[in-house]
Amino acid sequence: MSIYDRWHKTHPKPGDQPCREHSRGKSRLYPSADHFKGDRWQVRWRDETGQQCKRNFPKKAGTDPETCAEAFDAQRKADTDRGEWIDPRLGRTPFRDYAPIWMKSRLHKPSTIETYEGHLHNHINPGFGGLGLAAIRPTLVQQWVRDLQVVTGLAPRTIGTIYGIFASIMRGALRDGYLRKSPCVDIRLPEVHPTVVRLLTPAQVLALAAAMPDRYGILALLGAGLGLRQGEAFGLALDRVDPGTEMVTVDQQVVVIDRKPVLASPKTPASLRDVPLPAFVLDGITRHVELLDLAPDAVLCRTPRGTLFRRDYFNKNIWKPAIGKAGLPDDTTFHDLRHTFASTALAEGVPISEVSRWLGHKSITITVDLYGHLVPEASGRARDALDEAFKAAVVP
Repeated sequence: MSIYDRWHKTHPKPGDQPCREHSRGKSRLYPSADHFKGDRWQVRWRDETGQQCKRNFPKKAGTDPETCAEAFDAQRKADTDRGEWIDPRLGRTPFRDYAPIWMKSRLHKPSTIETYEGHLHNHINPGFGGLGLAAIRPTLVQQWVRDLQVVTGLAPRTIGTIYGIFASIMRGALRDGYLRKSPCVDIRLPEVHPTVVRLLTPAQVLALAAAMPDRYGILALLGAGLGLRQGEAFGLALDRVDPGTEMVTVDQQVVVIDRKPVLASPKTPASLRDVPLPAFVLDGITRHVELLDLAPDAVLCRTPRGTLFRRDYFNKNIWKPAIGKAGLPDDTTFHDLRHTFASTALAEGVPISEVSRWLGHKSITITVDLYGHLVPEASGRARDALDEAFKAAVVP
């Protein structure tokens, strides 16, 4: 037997008085210490470890496994036979308690983990933290996505990133046996519009560099002349610059871990790369080194206090004032310098495969999607090349 009457004794003792409320004729029931306390009917079973589990229900008979003991017990036994049984205690685990378990199983870099934890704290736990995993339904998820857009005002691309983290956590809960199915089904996300590539002219890049304090203008040249990401520019050290080979090695970046900027490996394995060193960038680095009297292995740019740059500090205190002074649009970003590098190289006929490698893209598809429209029209060059090849051909 797996269903028990909590309100009445299974083995009454001599002298016990019958229950007046529930005894019927010769069928006598004897009150237990839990008489009228909580739900009457209890299902008991043993989990995979042999530990006894139990759950109480207000009704014995019926078809709803959420309220009827017999229906729940039948479902449990059928699911167990199919190997699909999910312990309801696990389903009641609060989301905020499971998320750290999932996080510890990730193999991401510390900077990525910190980003995930930030999204959990700021956007995911406020929506689901106190809910049991099994209580999270698709309707709640869709409402949360809508609130991120309408109430919080996040950009569609950011919402997609946050939702991806949440969906991964729920897939982990499904895999670990906390859920029967994931609530992330048919969830509509805001449409992500193609990235608008803003390109700066060489004159605008030089004006931007001149608008920055002398010790930081080199960063504009690193972005536009080498195609570095902002963190890579912050982390570039002098000993990675080789005037002899006219190449720059990109093998570190600045990331924020525990709110402190530190040097770390680049974003992906493809981000480890060597980039051609244009003369105007080398000249800028030479002037920069002479200005600051840098050590041979020094990071090129630091804050006035000598610490590595944080993106938020740089953008607020150096970048924003500089783009205003240079007469550039208010929404100009450091990444626009990287776009400028790519577009300039492509416009001069550099193969897009080379540009992709210098940008550190993990796939050329990313480069084509962003910059494919900037590749010079090739049909004319193809005609000329074929004509030239066949012009001198002799019929055998």
